[in-house]
Amino acid sequence: MLILRPQSAARADTAWRRALVDDPESVKLVGVCLSDRPAEWYKEWREVLGTEPAAAAVITTPELAGDDDPDSVELKTVSTPSNLTGIGVKTTPYLNRWDDAVAVVDPLTVLCQYADTQEVYQFLHVLLARLRGSGQAQVYADPVVDDERSIELLKSLFDAVVEYDPEGEHNGDWNARRRQS
Repeated sequence: MLILRPQSAARADTAWRRALVDDPESVKLVGVCLSDRPAEWYKEWREVLGTEPAAAAVITTPELAGDDDPDSVELKTVSTPSNLTGIGVKTTPYLNRWDDAVAVVDPLTVLCQYADTQEVYQFLHVLLARLRGSGQAQVYADPVVDDERSIELLKSLFDAVVEYDPEGEHNGDWNARRRQS
């Protein structure tokens, strides 16, 4: 699932993120976290779930990894966000080992800053193929920052797109669309 929302609305999507997870206590998270410290990412997801996930792994860069990372999170690093192959290699063992894994890429903006759209498209295509039938992906993009053409291309990969409308009737509405078969 592609979730389009400005980074400023990240706190507003807590209910959506919780609704996208079947059973918070059994969720196994694989995070591609390239803009926040893994400890912050994990804390935010604990708040979203209302509990500790059953398992969690974070792929990040050495600059973001720190001494404050929770022991309950398996941490893997790649040298740079442009190393999409490395990110894929680091996520694979978790996706193979964990049934119903939830892969989270947040924000997609960082990958788009370090790699061209075609490389990001290919990375997401492979990630989504690995998850099909045995997991889910939540990929968060900022339509304010990310290139509109790139977003339109990337939408074609996803079965569903959720968009945040800050002008919505209720001080911000969420709209979901499924891809037509």
